Amino acid sequence: MEGKGCDSMTGEKVWRSKIAPTCRGAIFRAKRWFYGTYYSKAADEESREKSRENWARLARMLVEKSNAEGASDKAARLTIYYTDEGGVFKPIRAEIEVFELKPV
Repeated sequence: MEGKGCDSMTGEKVWRSKIAPTCRGAIFRAKRWFYGTYYSKAADEESREKSRENWARLARMLVEKSNAEGASDKAARLTIYYTDEGGVFKPIRAEIEVFELKPV
């Protein structure tokens, strides 16, 4: 199960994926989480659209960074730090943990 946490002092929440076979797969899991949590349950169209724009910007950066580092085909785990003031998804930062699989 993907993890979720919250820092009560700052209101910052954390979403962490399971280790995925590829970085693209981890980003896809994050996409499913976002649309299931924020987009489909948004109270009004304005907050839904703002959340989607914020997600699209974050996803674009994740894809660009993983491609630039040559990590898109390696196993990875994604951690997203965010807030949801007023029901709007606002990413603060994200981490991509890349794992190299080696035969033993």
